Amino acid sequence: MNKTLQLTRISAAFLMLLFMVSCATTRTGKQTILDKGITAWNRQGPEAAIHYWSELKNKEQKEAYLSYIDQYNRATKDLDDIVAAPPSEESQYLSAYKTLHKTYASLPATLKIPKPTATKMSVMASGRTRALLDQYKIDMAQELITQAAELYGQSKQTERLLTEVEILTDYKNNEKDIDSNLQQIRSTEIFYDKIDGYERTLNSIRKNREELTKRAADGDLQDSKAISYADSELKKKNQRVRLEMERTLRERQYSFKDRIGEEFARVPEGGKLGSMSLQETLAFQKEIKSNIEAAYKEMEAFNRRFPEVIDREMLKTVEKQKKDLDSKIAQVEVEIRTAQDIASRGKPVFPVMIGLFNAEKGGEKGDKKSRPAHLRGTIEKNPHYWWGMVSIPKNKLNDLVITMKDNRPIRVFGENTKSGRRIKDLEDLVNRSYKTGNSWPVLNAGNQLPSGKYFIVVPEGTKPKYEGEAVIYSSFITRKR
Repeated sequence: MNKTLQLTRISAAFLMLLFMVSCATTRTGKQTILDKGITAWNRQGPEAAIHYWSELKNKEQKEAYLSYIDQYNRATKDLDDIVAAPPSEESQYLSAYKTLHKTYASLPATLKIPKPTATKMSVMASGRTRALLDQYKIDMAQELITQAAELYGQSKQTERLLTEVEILTDYKNNEKDIDSNLQQIRSTEIFYDKIDGYERTLNSIRKNREELTKRAADGDLQDSKAISYADSELKKKNQRVRLEMERTLRERQYSFKDRIGEEFARVPEGGKLGSMSLQETLAFQKEIKSNIEAAYKEMEAFNRRFPEVIDREMLKTVEKQKKDLDSKIAQVEVEIRTAQDIASRGKPVFPVMIGLFNAEKGGEKGDKKSRPAHLRGTIEKNPHYWWGMVSIPKNKLNDLVITMKDNRPIRVFGENTKSGRRIKDLEDLVNRSYKTGNSWPVLNAGNQLPSGKYFIVVPEGTKPKYEGEAVIYSSFITRKR
């Protein structure tokens, strides 16, 4: 009895196992047909999958997978036609490749592109990539060859192109970093930080060129037009950055001449103009001399650091300028120290001495003007008296011009008016027939001011406050015309 029951249980279990296997086979039958079709495509080609996918029960799935075969066949026929008769224009060739690639790439990832087709597409992709690189379209070339290698597999040619594209992409990224750094350098206000930045950039370009050459040699890419072009661009950038740095250095050197000239023409700040004592005036002149000396020493240090870019002629010009200004400062100091006479002259203009030895920037040859001497004040009842000095070489027909901000009629004399006490005995040197606006000229001032000094009388005006400047022109008449 027990044996019979045991056999019955074993038989029932065996039957249940057979039933479960049968169910499993039935339930997974559709997937098996689909997978067999995929396997057939990948092993024998797309046509081999028709036998299986025609048996798919799901209508949409059946139509989709059978359409992949038609899609592939149409694309492959177009591919063979293109291989047999390639387009004459590269743009047409590239467009045809992109259309084919889009078709093949749209197939399910489980379906492999047959090797003959993949080989033809890989060759076509390599040719289009080469053409793009020769046009230096690195980003487009990178996208094309990377996608081609993923879909059609890699060959020696695609590997070589991928290496070339990687090198060029790294070059472009480095170039962007260099350009970004250059923008920061150009906006740097601290001069020596700017120069250090240029030198770092030049060093970076040199290293990039060395790395580009080495990587090209390692990849057997010395004949690459794109890499040669990249190297030539780095060479040009190196030249441009060096020229930019040297121009900045020269501008700095030239600036010393202007800085020294501007310092000589500096005016006391605030309300000190016209109210400084003798001692304060002398102290101000000494300060100017000290600042000129400091600027000159700074220039000497600059020249020692950058001897290869300095302009020797400019250096000689600045040396001559400094000696000339030192001499003129000494003249001014001697003049100021004549305290008894100074007291009767009125107020000194600043700078005390003017002339084309310290001309404003921008003037053309034969049409220059000096940096101005300034005068300003407030008249309560009596006229104000000012004096200054000019430096005009002999036989130079330079003109002294006093320009006021209002229309009050000033007078200019060649001798000390003793604060007006001697005016009746002196000749007003203003050539009023050549007056222009509020500008009062003393033509041929070198001859009319033999002592090198001029004396200005500022009368009352419609308003108490006044302001003006004295300038030496190479020719005021020429400017007026």
